[in-house]
Amino acid sequence: MKDMTEDEVRDLAGKILKFENSDKAISRVGQLTPFNQLGFQGVKDKPDGWYLPENKESTAIILETKASKLNINKFVKEIRKNCKIVLTKYTNVIGILYNGVDIKVFKNNEEIDTVDTLQNKEYYLSLFNKNKIDKQKIYSITKKNK
Repeated sequence: MKDMTEDEVRDLAGKILKFENSDKAISRVGQLTPFNQLGFQGVKDKPDGWYLPENKESTAIILETKASKLNINKFVKEIRKNCKIVLTKYTNVIGILYNGVDIKVFKNNEEIDTVDTLQNKEYYLSLFNKNKIDKQKIYSITKKNK
């Protein structure tokens, strides 16, 4: 594989993640839109990609891309800063640091182990669903055992 520029990595990531606007979320990749324009007042930083649902209880995703020849470990601070910004409005945030080869994923700003290839956004959104407690199921099991 040839080395990819940051722009090429960002475009590829946008296609894989399927970041497109919908009636439920604003979502895309780009480097010109500051957090300020995405509803985070006074924040001039510019994420490389975002999935920001209308419902603030839903999971948001922030993407940070780098050229493929760069070591992503050097940019962990940057993705964590962006996650922290989004956590001011959203309960659940996934941060993705990606260079077209390597990937690091953060769940509410804590690095987690995931598959080592970039997946579509549904995969990352499901990372929070796995930890949800099914209270109704627990209730019905407890009721049966009485």
